[in-house]
Amino acid sequence: MRWNQLAEKKWIVGVSGGPDSMALLDLCRRHRVTIVCAHVNYHHRPTADRDQQIVEAYCRNYAIPFYSLDPVKETSGNFQAWAREARYAFFARLAVQEAAAGVLIAQHLDDFLETALLQQESGRQCEVLGIREEGRVLGVVVVRPLLSWTKRQLQEYCDRHKIAYGIDESNLSDDYRRNQLRHHELAKLSEAEKRSEVRKLKARNRSRQKKKEAVKTKLNPADPVISQEIFLALSEAEQRIFLRAWMQEQGVVPPSEAFLIELIKALKQKNGNFDVSFSKDRRFQAAYGFFSLDFTDEVSYCYVLDKIELFATPYFRIAENGESTEAVTLYQEDFPITIRNPHPQDAIQLRFGTKRLNRWFIDRKIPPDQRRRWPVVVNCRGEIILVPKIGCNVAHYSNNPTCFVIK
Repeated sequence: MRWNQLAEKKWIVGVSGGPDSMALLDLCRRHRVTIVCAHVNYHHRPTADRDQQIVEAYCRNYAIPFYSLDPVKETSGNFQAWAREARYAFFARLAVQEAAAGVLIAQHLDDFLETALLQQESGRQCEVLGIREEGRVLGVVVVRPLLSWTKRQLQEYCDRHKIAYGIDESNLSDDYRRNQLRHHELAKLSEAEKRSEVRKLKARNRSRQKKKEAVKTKLNPADPVISQEIFLALSEAEQRIFLRAWMQEQGVVPPSEAFLIELIKALKQKNGNFDVSFSKDRRFQAAYGFFSLDFTDEVSYCYVLDKIELFATPYFRIAENGESTEAVTLYQEDFPITIRNPHPQDAIQLRFGTKRLNRWFIDRKIPPDQRRRWPVVVNCRGEIILVPKIGCNVAHYSNNPTCFVIK
Protein backbone atom coordinates (compact mmCIF):
# COMPACT_ATOMS: atom_id res chain seq x y z
CA MET A 1 0.00 0.00 0.00
CA ARG A 2 1.45 3.37 -1.05
CA TRP A 3 1.82 6.36 1.25
CA ASN A 4 -0.85 8.37 -0.60
CA GLN A 5 -3.30 5.50 -0.03
CA LEU A 6 -2.41 5.32 3.66
CA ALA A 7 -2.93 9.09 3.94
CA GLU A 8 -6.59 8.66 2.96
CA LYS A 9 -7.40 6.96 6.28
CA LYS A 10 -6.56 6.99 9.99
CA TRP A 11 -4.14 4.36 11.35
CA ILE A 12 -2.79 3.00 14.63
CA VAL A 13 1.03 2.79 14.47
CA GLY A 14 2.76 0.21 16.65
CA VAL A 15 5.96 1.85 17.94
CA SER A 16 8.49 0.12 20.21
CA GLY A 17 11.09 2.90 20.20
CA GLY A 18 13.61 1.00 18.07
CA PRO A 19 14.97 2.42 14.78
CA ASP A 20 12.50 0.46 12.62
CA SER A 21 9.32 1.69 14.28
CA MET A 22 10.65 5.22 14.88
CA ALA A 23 11.42 5.45 11.15
CA LEU A 24 7.86 4.30 10.39
CA LEU A 25 6.43 6.88 12.80
CA ASP A 26 8.44 9.67 11.16
CA LEU A 27 7.62 8.53 7.61
CA CYS A 28 3.92 8.54 8.45
CA ARG A 29 4.18 12.08 9.79
CA ARG A 30 6.15 13.31 6.77
CA HIS A 31 3.61 11.74 4.37
CA ARG A 32 0.75 13.38 6.31
CA VAL A 33 -0.84 10.12 7.39
CA THR A 34 -3.36 10.58 10.23
CA ILE A 35 -1.97 8.41 13.01
CA VAL A 36 -2.33 7.36 16.63
CA CYS A 37 0.78 5.96 18.32
CA ALA A 38 0.52 2.72 20.35
CA HIS A 39 3.40 1.58 22.58
CA VAL A 40 3.60 -1.57 24.72
CA ASN A 41 6.01 -1.60 27.68
CA TYR A 42 6.55 -5.14 28.96
CA HIS A 43 9.15 -3.98 31.54
CA HIS A 44 11.08 -7.08 30.48
CA ARG A 45 14.49 -5.42 30.06
CA PRO A 46 16.41 -2.55 31.71
CA THR A 47 15.96 -0.13 28.78
CA ALA A 48 12.17 -0.57 28.43
CA ASP A 49 11.31 2.72 30.17
CA ARG A 50 13.95 4.56 28.13
CA ASP A 51 12.30 3.38 24.90
CA GLN A 52 8.87 4.51 26.09
CA GLN A 53 10.27 7.94 26.92
CA ILE A 54 11.74 8.21 23.40
CA VAL A 55 8.37 7.45 21.80
CA GLU A 56 6.44 9.74 24.15
CA ALA A 57 8.86 12.63 23.51
CA TYR A 58 8.50 12.30 19.73
CA CYS A 59 4.69 12.20 19.95
CA ARG A 60 4.61 15.16 22.32
CA ASN A 61 6.86 17.16 19.99
CA TYR A 62 4.59 16.57 16.98
CA ALA A 63 1.21 16.47 18.80
CA ILE A 64 0.58 12.82 17.89
CA PRO A 65 -1.96 11.01 20.13
CA PHE A 66 -0.09 8.49 22.29
CA TYR A 67 -1.37 5.40 24.11
CA SER A 68 0.66 2.90 26.13
CA LEU A 69 0.00 -0.48 27.70
CA ASP A 70 1.84 -2.14 30.60
CA PRO A 71 0.70 -5.78 30.45
CA VAL A 72 1.52 -8.23 33.23
CA LYS A 73 2.31 -11.85 32.39
CA GLU A 74 0.47 -13.90 34.99
CA THR A 75 1.20 -17.42 33.71
CA SER A 76 4.28 -19.38 32.72
CA GLY A 77 5.00 -20.19 29.09
CA ASN A 78 6.51 -18.62 26.00
CA PHE A 79 7.12 -14.91 26.63
CA GLN A 80 7.30 -13.93 22.96
CA ALA A 81 3.98 -15.61 22.11
CA TRP A 82 2.30 -13.96 25.11
CA ALA A 83 3.82 -10.57 24.25
CA ARG A 84 2.58 -10.76 20.66
CA GLU A 85 -0.93 -11.68 21.81
CA ALA A 86 -1.03 -8.81 24.32
CA ARG A 87 0.35 -6.37 21.75
CA TYR A 88 -2.11 -7.17 18.99
CA ALA A 89 -5.10 -7.27 21.37
CA PHE A 90 -4.14 -3.74 22.46
CA PHE A 91 -3.80 -2.57 18.85
CA ALA A 92 -7.19 -4.11 17.99
CA ARG A 93 -8.93 -2.34 20.89
CA LEU A 94 -7.37 0.98 19.91
CA ALA A 95 -8.35 0.55 16.25
CA VAL A 96 -12.00 0.17 17.27
CA GLN A 97 -11.82 2.96 19.86
CA GLU A 98 -10.21 5.42 17.43
CA ALA A 99 -12.27 4.31 14.39
CA ALA A 100 -8.99 3.58 12.59
CA ALA A 101 -8.70 1.64 9.33
CA GLY A 102 -6.16 -0.68 10.92
CA VAL A 103 -2.64 -0.96 12.29
CA LEU A 104 0.74 -0.13 10.72
CA ILE A 105 3.70 -2.30 11.76
CA ALA A 106 7.40 -1.65 11.05
CA GLN A 107 8.48 -5.11 9.87
CA HIS A 108 11.08 -4.87 7.10
CA LEU A 109 12.92 -6.88 4.44
CA ASP A 110 15.28 -8.55 6.93
CA ASP A 111 12.28 -9.60 9.04
CA PHE A 112 10.73 -11.08 5.89
CA LEU A 113 13.81 -13.23 5.22
CA GLU A 114 14.24 -14.28 8.87
CA THR A 115 10.61 -15.40 9.01
CA ALA A 116 10.93 -17.37 5.76
CA LEU A 117 14.06 -19.15 7.04
CA LEU A 118 12.33 -20.06 10.32
CA GLN A 119 9.32 -21.37 8.40
CA GLN A 120 11.52 -23.54 6.17
CA GLU A 121 13.43 -24.88 9.19
CA SER A 122 10.18 -25.90 10.90
CA GLY A 123 9.23 -28.27 8.07
CA ARG A 124 5.71 -26.86 7.98
CA GLN A 125 4.09 -26.11 4.62
CA CYS A 126 3.20 -22.50 5.34
CA GLU A 127 0.56 -20.73 3.30
CA VAL A 128 2.87 -17.72 2.84
CA LEU A 129 6.66 -17.73 3.08
CA GLY A 130 7.92 -14.61 4.79
CA ILE A 131 5.49 -11.87 5.84
CA ARG A 132 2.33 -10.56 4.20
CA GLU A 133 2.32 -6.88 3.32
CA GLU A 134 -1.31 -6.77 4.40
CA GLY A 135 -3.35 -9.14 6.52
CA ARG A 136 -5.68 -9.39 9.50
CA VAL A 137 -5.01 -10.10 13.18
CA LEU A 138 -7.96 -10.37 15.60
CA GLY A 139 -10.20 -9.09 12.82
CA VAL A 140 -8.18 -5.87 12.37
CA VAL A 141 -6.33 -4.92 9.17
CA VAL A 142 -2.54 -4.95 9.63
CA VAL A 143 -0.34 -3.24 7.02
CA ARG A 144 3.46 -3.43 6.83
CA PRO A 145 4.64 -0.52 4.64
CA LEU A 146 8.41 -1.08 5.14
CA LEU A 147 8.94 -4.57 3.67
CA SER A 148 11.05 -3.09 0.85
CA TRP A 149 13.41 -1.40 3.35
CA THR A 150 16.35 -3.22 4.95
CA LYS A 151 17.08 -2.85 8.65
CA ARG A 152 20.27 -0.95 7.82
CA GLN A 153 18.36 1.53 5.63
CA LEU A 154 15.88 2.27 8.42
CA GLN A 155 18.62 2.91 10.97
CA GLU A 156 20.43 5.15 8.47
CA TYR A 157 17.15 7.03 7.91
CA CYS A 158 16.86 7.74 11.64
CA ASP A 159 20.49 8.84 11.85
CA ARG A 160 20.15 11.10 8.81
CA HIS A 161 17.01 12.80 10.15
CA LYS A 162 18.30 12.90 13.74
CA ILE A 163 15.45 10.78 15.08
CA ALA A 164 16.12 9.35 18.53
CA TYR A 165 15.76 5.58 18.96
CA GLY A 166 16.73 2.84 21.39
CA ILE A 167 18.49 -0.45 20.71
CA ASP A 168 16.84 -3.51 22.22
CA GLU A 169 19.75 -5.31 23.91
CA SER A 170 17.95 -8.66 23.68
CA ASN A 171 18.40 -8.49 19.89
CA LEU A 172 22.19 -8.48 20.30
CA SER A 173 22.45 -11.94 21.87
CA ASP A 174 22.13 -15.37 20.25
CA ASP A 175 19.53 -16.54 22.79
CA TYR A 176 16.81 -16.80 20.15
CA ARG A 177 16.96 -18.71 16.88
CA ARG A 178 15.83 -15.61 14.97
CA ASN A 179 18.82 -13.70 16.33
CA GLN A 180 21.16 -16.53 15.31
CA LEU A 181 19.86 -16.41 11.74
CA ARG A 182 20.22 -12.63 11.69
CA HIS A 183 23.78 -12.61 13.01
CA HIS A 184 25.21 -15.66 11.24
CA GLU A 185 23.17 -16.26 8.06
CA LEU A 186 21.67 -13.01 6.82
CA ALA A 187 24.76 -11.03 7.82
CA LYS A 188 26.65 -12.88 5.06
CA LEU A 189 24.31 -11.62 2.33
CA SER A 190 24.69 -8.35 0.47
CA GLU A 191 21.66 -6.12 0.02
CA ALA A 192 21.36 -7.27 -3.62
CA GLU A 193 21.42 -10.93 -2.53
CA LYS A 194 18.74 -10.28 0.08
CA ARG A 195 16.47 -8.64 -2.48
CA SER A 196 17.04 -11.51 -4.91
CA GLU A 197 15.97 -14.04 -2.26
CA VAL A 198 12.86 -12.00 -1.48
CA ARG A 199 11.88 -11.93 -5.18
CA LYS A 200 12.15 -15.75 -5.36
CA LEU A 201 10.05 -16.19 -2.22
CA LYS A 202 7.37 -13.80 -3.48
CA ALA A 203 7.18 -15.72 -6.78
CA ARG A 204 6.51 -18.92 -4.80
CA ASN A 205 3.89 -17.10 -2.76
CA ARG A 206 2.08 -15.91 -5.90
CA SER A 207 1.95 -19.49 -7.20
CA ARG A 208 0.53 -20.73 -3.88
CA GLN A 209 -1.96 -17.88 -3.74
CA LYS A 210 -3.41 -18.85 -7.12
CA LYS A 211 -4.02 -22.38 -5.84
CA LYS A 212 -5.57 -21.03 -2.64
CA GLU A 213 -7.91 -18.71 -4.55
CA ALA A 214 -9.09 -21.65 -6.62
CA VAL A 215 -9.94 -23.56 -3.42
CA LYS A 216 -11.72 -20.51 -1.91
CA THR A 217 -14.31 -20.65 -4.69
CA LYS A 218 -15.43 -23.94 -3.10
CA LEU A 219 -14.86 -23.32 0.64
CA ASN A 220 -14.19 -20.15 2.66
CA PRO A 221 -11.23 -20.38 5.13
CA ALA A 222 -12.79 -17.58 7.22
CA ASP A 223 -15.74 -19.80 8.18
CA PRO A 224 -15.24 -21.29 11.68
CA VAL A 225 -17.39 -24.34 10.89
CA ILE A 226 -16.75 -26.39 7.73
CA SER A 227 -18.95 -28.90 5.92
CA GLN A 228 -17.25 -32.28 5.88
CA GLU A 229 -19.05 -33.28 2.68
CA ILE A 230 -17.88 -30.23 0.71
CA PHE A 231 -14.35 -30.55 2.11
CA LEU A 232 -14.02 -34.22 1.11
CA ALA A 233 -15.14 -33.36 -2.44
CA LEU A 234 -11.85 -31.41 -2.87
CA SER A 235 -8.75 -33.09 -4.26
CA GLU A 236 -6.14 -34.20 -1.68
CA ALA A 237 -3.83 -31.32 -2.63
CA GLU A 238 -6.72 -28.85 -2.29
CA GLN A 239 -7.65 -30.33 1.09
CA ARG A 240 -4.16 -29.66 2.46
CA ILE A 241 -4.12 -26.15 0.99
CA PHE A 242 -7.50 -25.41 2.52
CA LEU A 243 -6.67 -26.79 5.99
CA ARG A 244 -3.51 -24.66 6.22
CA ALA A 245 -5.38 -21.51 5.16
CA TRP A 246 -8.35 -22.28 7.42
CA MET A 247 -6.24 -22.98 10.52
CA GLN A 248 -4.34 -19.75 10.00
CA GLU A 249 -7.62 -17.82 9.69
CA GLN A 250 -8.77 -19.39 12.98
CA GLY A 251 -5.65 -18.10 14.76
CA VAL A 252 -3.73 -21.38 14.85
CA VAL A 253 -0.27 -22.10 13.46
CA PRO A 254 -0.77 -24.89 10.88
CA PRO A 255 0.85 -28.19 11.94
CA SER A 256 3.19 -30.41 9.94
CA GLU A 257 2.21 -31.90 6.59
CA ALA A 258 2.15 -35.36 8.21
CA PHE A 259 -0.41 -34.18 10.79
CA LEU A 260 -2.65 -32.76 8.05
CA ILE A 261 -2.50 -36.02 6.09
CA GLU A 262 -3.52 -38.04 9.17
CA LEU A 263 -6.34 -35.59 9.88
CA ILE A 264 -7.67 -35.96 6.34
CA LYS A 265 -7.53 -39.77 6.66
CA ALA A 266 -9.59 -39.56 9.86
CA LEU A 267 -12.20 -37.36 8.18
CA LYS A 268 -12.51 -39.88 5.35
CA GLN A 269 -12.73 -42.97 7.54
CA LYS A 270 -14.74 -41.95 10.60
CA ASN A 271 -18.48 -41.45 10.83
CA GLY A 272 -20.26 -39.41 13.47
CA ASN A 273 -18.42 -37.41 16.12
CA PHE A 274 -14.71 -37.42 16.95
CA ASP A 275 -12.06 -35.01 18.15
CA VAL A 276 -8.27 -34.83 18.02
CA SER A 277 -6.07 -32.89 20.46
CA PHE A 278 -4.35 -30.12 18.56
CA SER A 279 -2.50 -28.18 21.26
CA LYS A 280 -2.82 -27.53 24.99
CA ASP A 281 -5.82 -25.23 24.41
CA ARG A 282 -7.30 -26.26 21.05
CA ARG A 283 -8.79 -29.40 19.59
CA PHE A 284 -10.08 -30.41 16.16
CA GLN A 285 -13.68 -31.56 16.49
CA ALA A 286 -15.90 -33.25 13.89
CA ALA A 287 -19.62 -33.48 14.68
CA TYR A 288 -22.91 -33.67 12.75
CA GLY A 289 -21.09 -33.65 9.40
CA PHE A 290 -19.10 -30.50 10.18
CA PHE A 291 -15.69 -29.78 11.71
CA SER A 292 -14.21 -26.89 13.69
CA LEU A 293 -11.24 -25.86 15.85
CA ASP A 294 -12.52 -25.62 19.40
CA PHE A 295 -11.03 -24.31 22.64
CA THR A 296 -10.54 -26.84 25.43
CA ASP A 297 -11.01 -24.41 28.32
CA GLU A 298 -14.34 -23.52 29.89
CA VAL A 299 -15.33 -19.91 29.31
CA SER A 300 -17.41 -17.51 31.35
CA TYR A 301 -17.42 -13.79 30.63
CA CYS A 302 -19.53 -10.79 31.54
CA TYR A 303 -19.06 -7.18 30.36
CA VAL A 304 -21.21 -4.47 31.97
CA LEU A 305 -21.54 -1.18 30.06
CA ASP A 306 -23.02 2.10 31.34
CA LYS A 307 -22.80 3.50 27.81
CA ILE A 308 -21.95 2.22 24.35
CA GLU A 309 -18.24 1.98 23.60
CA LEU A 310 -16.61 0.66 20.43
CA PHE A 311 -14.15 -2.05 21.49
CA ALA A 312 -13.11 -5.64 20.83
CA THR A 313 -12.83 -8.68 23.10
CA PRO A 314 -11.79 -12.28 22.39
CA TYR A 315 -15.52 -13.15 22.13
CA PHE A 316 -17.18 -10.23 20.32
CA ARG A 317 -16.68 -6.66 19.19
CA ILE A 318 -18.96 -3.62 19.20
CA ALA A 319 -18.89 -1.72 15.91
CA GLU A 320 -20.67 1.04 13.99
CA ASN A 321 -21.47 -1.26 11.06
CA GLY A 322 -22.47 -4.87 10.60
CA GLU A 323 -25.23 -7.19 9.45
CA SER A 324 -28.91 -6.63 10.26
CA THR A 325 -28.94 -9.65 12.61
CA GLU A 326 -26.12 -8.02 14.64
CA ALA A 327 -27.90 -4.65 15.06
CA VAL A 328 -29.62 -3.34 18.17
CA THR A 329 -31.30 -0.05 19.09
CA LEU A 330 -30.66 0.89 22.72
CA TYR A 331 -32.57 3.29 24.97
CA GLN A 332 -31.50 5.10 28.13
CA GLU A 333 -33.70 2.83 30.27
CA ASP A 334 -31.77 -0.25 29.01
CA PHE A 335 -28.55 0.74 30.78
CA PRO A 336 -26.44 -0.67 32.22
CA ILE A 337 -26.41 -3.44 29.64
CA THR A 338 -24.56 -6.74 30.08
CA ILE A 339 -22.87 -8.80 27.38
CA ARG A 340 -22.25 -12.36 28.55
CA ASN A 341 -22.04 -15.92 27.32
CA PRO A 342 -25.29 -17.97 27.11
CA HIS A 343 -27.20 -19.53 30.02
CA PRO A 344 -29.11 -22.83 29.61
CA GLN A 345 -32.63 -21.31 29.66
CA ASP A 346 -31.91 -18.25 27.48
CA ALA A 347 -34.61 -17.28 24.97
CA ILE A 348 -35.29 -14.13 22.94
CA GLN A 349 -38.64 -12.63 21.86
CA LEU A 350 -38.40 -12.04 18.10
CA ARG A 351 -40.95 -10.55 15.71
CA PHE A 352 -42.01 -14.05 14.63
CA GLY A 353 -42.09 -15.60 18.13
CA THR A 354 -39.83 -16.71 20.98
CA LYS A 355 -36.59 -18.50 20.09
CA ARG A 356 -34.64 -20.61 22.58
CA LEU A 357 -30.89 -20.25 22.08
CA ASN A 358 -30.13 -23.95 22.57
CA ARG A 359 -32.65 -24.88 19.86
CA TRP A 360 -31.15 -22.33 17.47
CA PHE A 361 -27.62 -23.63 18.15
CA ILE A 362 -28.74 -27.19 17.39
CA ASP A 363 -30.67 -26.20 14.24
CA ARG A 364 -27.65 -24.30 12.92
CA LYS A 365 -25.28 -27.13 13.94
CA ILE A 366 -23.14 -24.70 15.94
CA PRO A 367 -20.33 -26.67 17.67
CA PRO A 368 -20.52 -26.84 21.49
CA ASP A 369 -17.38 -24.71 21.89
CA GLN A 370 -18.88 -21.90 19.79
CA ARG A 371 -22.14 -22.09 21.77
CA ARG A 372 -20.35 -21.52 25.08
CA ARG A 373 -18.68 -18.36 23.75
CA TRP A 374 -21.62 -16.81 21.88
CA PRO A 375 -22.42 -13.25 23.08
CA VAL A 376 -25.84 -12.46 24.56
CA VAL A 377 -26.87 -8.82 25.19
CA VAL A 378 -29.09 -8.27 28.25
CA ASN A 379 -30.60 -4.99 29.49
CA CYS A 380 -30.80 -3.84 33.13
CA ARG A 381 -34.19 -5.58 33.55
CA GLY A 382 -32.68 -8.95 32.62
CA GLU A 383 -34.32 -9.05 29.17
CA ILE A 384 -32.31 -10.56 26.32
CA ILE A 385 -32.36 -7.83 23.68
CA LEU A 386 -29.85 -9.17 21.12
CA VAL A 387 -28.20 -12.41 20.14
CA PRO A 388 -25.87 -11.84 17.15
CA LYS A 389 -26.88 -13.82 14.03
CA ILE A 390 -30.36 -14.45 15.50
CA GLY A 391 -31.30 -10.77 15.84
CA CYS A 392 -32.68 -8.31 18.39
CA ASN A 393 -35.98 -8.56 20.24
CA VAL A 394 -39.08 -6.78 18.95
CA ALA A 395 -38.67 -3.73 21.20
CA HIS A 396 -35.10 -3.02 20.10
CA TYR A 397 -35.46 -3.10 16.32
CA SER A 398 -35.28 0.05 14.19
CA ASN A 399 -33.87 1.29 10.90
CA ASN A 400 -31.28 3.34 12.82
CA PRO A 401 -29.54 0.93 15.22
CA THR A 402 -27.32 2.25 17.99
CA CYS A 403 -24.55 -0.28 17.33
CA PHE A 404 -23.69 -3.75 16.09
CA VAL A 405 -22.44 -6.60 18.29
CA ILE A 406 -20.36 -8.92 16.10
CA LYS A 407 -19.48 -12.50 17.04
